[in-house]
Amino acid sequence: MIMNNKQPKTTPAFSSENAFNNNRSIYLRLLAWIPALFVAAAIFWFSSKPAVESTEMSDSVSRLILLIGAKLGFFRGNPAQYAELIELMSFPVRKTAHITEYLVFYGTVRFGLHFSYRTPYLRRRLFAAFAIVFCYACTDEFHQLFVPGRAGRFTDVMIDCSLVLVVTLICFARHYGQNQQEKSDSVR
Repeated sequence: MIMNNKQPKTTPAFSSENAFNNNRSIYLRLLAWIPALFVAAAIFWFSSKPAVESTEMSDSVSRLILLIGAKLGFFRGNPAQYAELIELMSFPVRKTAHITEYLVFYGTVRFGLHFSYRTPYLRRRLFAAFAIVFCYACTDEFHQLFVPGRAGRFTDVMIDCSLVLVVTLICFARHYGQNQQEKSDSVR
């Protein structure tokens, strides 16, 4: 019987290999936040547009929706005649855009937290992601106080974060349900 007396290769705690892995880990943690930074910059850019430009952007989206709807047969007549309808659609289109961009921001923040905030408790990461998005929405509304024709309102923060809150609560509920299922399975 031949015995292998080789010891497993261990690396000292302060080796160059560990330093490389630690640096790589730090870089990966920082890189994970790049999508969130891009989305935050896009939100800032959209919010820095004066009210006239912002209204024109949402009206152009409303016109596009009406044009597509007319092509599909949902609307009759010339889309140029729908001035009242475009005005009515402006608010929902604008708020839908805000809700969507904050939901995307929430997803990118959760991505960043997944790599940089190591905790066994998913609930803490979910709460941290919601808190970051909520605080950013508050600072965004404050920023809009300085943009011509725009106003910062707390109701806008609540609207912007509404779907983020719903998604966070769904994630909490799913996580809680999974934990309850695991506990009941372990008792059996």
